[in-house]
Amino acid sequence: MSSLSSFEAVDDYPDDERRRREDDADDEDDERTPVGLTLLAGAVAATVVIPVVWIAVVALSVDLERATSIVLRRGMLDVLLNTAVLIVAVTTLSVLIAVPLAFLTVLTDLPFKRFWIVALSLPLVVPSFVSAFSFVSVWGPQGRLQSLLAPLGVESLPEIYGMPGTVFVLTLYNYPFVYLTTIAGLRALDKTYVDAARSLETGIQGVFVRIVLPMVKPAVAAGALLTALETAGDFGVPAILRLSVFTRQIYLEYNALAHDYAAMLSLHLVAITLVILLVESQVRSHERIHGSARGNSGPYTIRLGRWRWPSLIVPAAIVALAILVPIGFLFSWLLTGPDAYAGSFGFELGYAINSVYVSALAAVVAACLALPVAYLAARHRSPLSGILERATYIGFAVPGVVIGLSLVYFATRYLPSAYQTVPLVVFAYVVLYLPLAVGSTRTAILYVNPKFAEAARSLGNTPFQAFRRITLPLVFPGLVAGAALVFLHGMKELPATLLLRPIGFDTLATFIWAAERNAYYGYAAVPALVLVFLSGLSILAVVSREYPETLAALRKWRRDRDVPGDGDEPLPGPDGTSDRAVMDGGTTVDGARAGSSGGSADGEADSGKREVVLELEDVRKRYDGRPAVDGISLSVRRGEILTLLGPSGCGKTTTLRLIDGLERPDGGTIRIDGETLADGETYHPAEERDVGIVFQEFALFPHKTVAENVAFGLEDADDEERANAVAELLELVGLSAYRDSYPDELSGGQKQRVALARSLAPRPEVLLLDEPLSNLDAGLRARMRNSVQRILEEVDVTAVWVTHNQEEALSVGDRTAVMNAGRIEQLASPRTMYMEPASRMVADFLGRGDYLPGRLADGVVETPIGRFDADRVSLPETERAVEVLVRPDDVAIAPSSTGDGRIVGRQFNGETVRYRIELEGGERVSSRQSHDDWYDVGTSVDVSVTATHALPAFPRE
Repeated sequence: MSSLSSFEAVDDYPDDERRRREDDADDEDDERTPVGLTLLAGAVAATVVIPVVWIAVVALSVDLERATSIVLRRGMLDVLLNTAVLIVAVTTLSVLIAVPLAFLTVLTDLPFKRFWIVALSLPLVVPSFVSAFSFVSVWGPQGRLQSLLAPLGVESLPEIYGMPGTVFVLTLYNYPFVYLTTIAGLRALDKTYVDAARSLETGIQGVFVRIVLPMVKPAVAAGALLTALETAGDFGVPAILRLSVFTRQIYLEYNALAHDYAAMLSLHLVAITLVILLVESQVRSHERIHGSARGNSGPYTIRLGRWRWPSLIVPAAIVALAILVPIGFLFSWLLTGPDAYAGSFGFELGYAINSVYVSALAAVVAACLALPVAYLAARHRSPLSGILERATYIGFAVPGVVIGLSLVYFATRYLPSAYQTVPLVVFAYVVLYLPLAVGSTRTAILYVNPKFAEAARSLGNTPFQAFRRITLPLVFPGLVAGAALVFLHGMKELPATLLLRPIGFDTLATFIWAAERNAYYGYAAVPALVLVFLSGLSILAVVSREYPETLAALRKWRRDRDVPGDGDEPLPGPDGTSDRAVMDGGTTVDGARAGSSGGSADGEADSGKREVVLELEDVRKRYDGRPAVDGISLSVRRGEILTLLGPSGCGKTTTLRLIDGLERPDGGTIRIDGETLADGETYHPAEERDVGIVFQEFALFPHKTVAENVAFGLEDADDEERANAVAELLELVGLSAYRDSYPDELSGGQKQRVALARSLAPRPEVLLLDEPLSNLDAGLRARMRNSVQRILEEVDVTAVWVTHNQEEALSVGDRTAVMNAGRIEQLASPRTMYMEPASRMVADFLGRGDYLPGRLADGVVETPIGRFDADRVSLPETERAVEVLVRPDDVAIAPSSTGDGRIVGRQFNGETVRYRIELEGGERVSSRQSHDDWYDVGTSVDVSVTATHALPAFPRE
């Protein structure tokens, strides 16, 4: 038999699947939806749907017979099918083009990536009517390409008119919607997921399909929604390419003064919009996918190898078709000049100023209105928030001519003073393009980890302050990108501008339209190029999501270049100990900690003399009717470290969140320093409690330096006091040299110490630590455990430390509470709990052991490993048949030819060797020996119990 024979499988204590979700739930999902925010979002949605309401009013005013004839009119089915096919085809092709391009330009080593990100976004700056006309002029039956190929015998080219050409052109100019939202999602993606997939021998294609695509699905869905709605509402391209769709038919009917018919057609388009929104809601991920709170969402590169340069063919071809063709066409207009002189068509700088003015106003208003809608949809998901968000999208699919005419009707009847004014033009732009701002902002919010806001609240900030200081700066690039998209589309908007502009108020779009309508193409070249140039500047705001990196670069420039090599205070040795103290449980023998138990066996004798700081009485919390915390009662005394230990999903994290005020208990009482913070009538939120928290993921604010993170909770202090406190804490945690570094520049251990310093800065009465070492490797965890404990001792803070690691809990805590299924199984000093477990669950969770059958008779307990006096076994009352717990360190072995056991397994652990021994009766026990004691499997040994403490025993099952 091999000496490497495996031991029997020892299962970890089973997880309670019903409660795992509650332990990891974000408080954002559990809080009641804010009434104020809901009302604000509802007001925004109601305001922007007013123009669409007019369409319904006019359509419903048509008598039934007339309405029936309109709906059943010849050609209506063709128009409906053409519109549906166009939307599906363009959206599908845009996703198929944009998502791989985003993957290529964000996650790979494609040459000139930043150039391609900008270039691939530029199709958005080209007005649709200009692009369609340029393609007809180049690719049409008598176009320039055909003229060039005529000498070669090419008499005609494939038909560009109709469905194929319209799908081609709209895909070419609408795919950037999906591209931009996808690159935003990829930049926020935690790249450790990609590493994990590649470590499992998954190729680039597998990583893309199985990992990246599902993670960025919310961003892709947001872009696809915009593409579908833009396609549904586009008028210029179908009109020029002669495809009968609803937008073209609506325009024709309005020109023919058939307002009732046009209104009925518009209702069809609104119905299609609602279908699109319904489909998108089903495709959109129902899981919250946000960036990491550990700072692992930085740059990442997958190397393409020999495909690096050939991969340039795809983006180059798309840029050539989408940008070079129309721009070249405009320059040809410019070079050939006007065919005839028309003095009234001279270009004026005021046209550009007017375009920028109204578009910038619309962009700012849209960004402000989008924020409450997007935040409600991303952070407080509910049917109502979904309806309010989608209501803002309806105007995007309605043609500008319909929105313009509805506002003309409304203004002339109810607000005549607003008719033909700039504010009315701005309002029309907001109605048409608000979804661009909502989609971009919602995606940005979705990828901001809610733990950042929770960390801010635990540092004394109200929810609004946390939003202003943390969430808003992090989503600002997405907000700017959305505003830039509104600006870009406002620059190109034509029909609404024509109908609502003040008299004599011309924009670039209206001037180009007038010039082309009168066939003065030479006069249209300059304003069209100016329009493309100005719109191109706005694209830079859309694609430059490098805000944190740019800010970091500017601050790094000011740093002292002579940074020491490491800057860290030496950590304890790899065994987790240091020479400053010898540890017994969570207590230093040298009494370095104020109020410590001075090395007493349990650490409980003196703890009773200290005042109680934290009290929980019968605290309960339920999710969906199921208990997550079920009647917990405990107290923590000043200067004490209490460790909460238990399996995943047992309610540890929920308990911490209840103490911190991030969750509201369903029952029970929570007190700190005698003040009731939560009971049936009272509830103080996190920002009103003198409690700090160190999150499992650290939740360091990625846009702030180390010093700024530590100073975050010191807003009320003066500059000198704040600077001194930060310097003192950074020195305490050994990170003074890293004060100007950013979280993504730190190691895991450094992040953990920064998070600890930040929580200690406001000098909380109670400090909560939620699995603070779980994200560290085993070696660093052992060293950091002692380092964190030393820091807690020096500041003499009362702490509750949550962990599921037994060694961590036993070595850190003055007392330990083991939780199971929302209840406390046992609360005692670590040593007492280990030697006197109150239940099998506690015994099993604290460490491996074996249960041997025993029977009490005449004051002696008979077991397969020997006889024990009753006082050497912790016997349950009135029980005669028991099972005695024997741990590996309780069992000694010695080679003997006449031994009562045989070694059947051996496991080398470095410092120790664990042997598995089979006794004569078939029972098995384990023995832990020094690494110097090396025996072969099969060796006969004498087995004895050397423990001097009473062995735990439980009723036999």
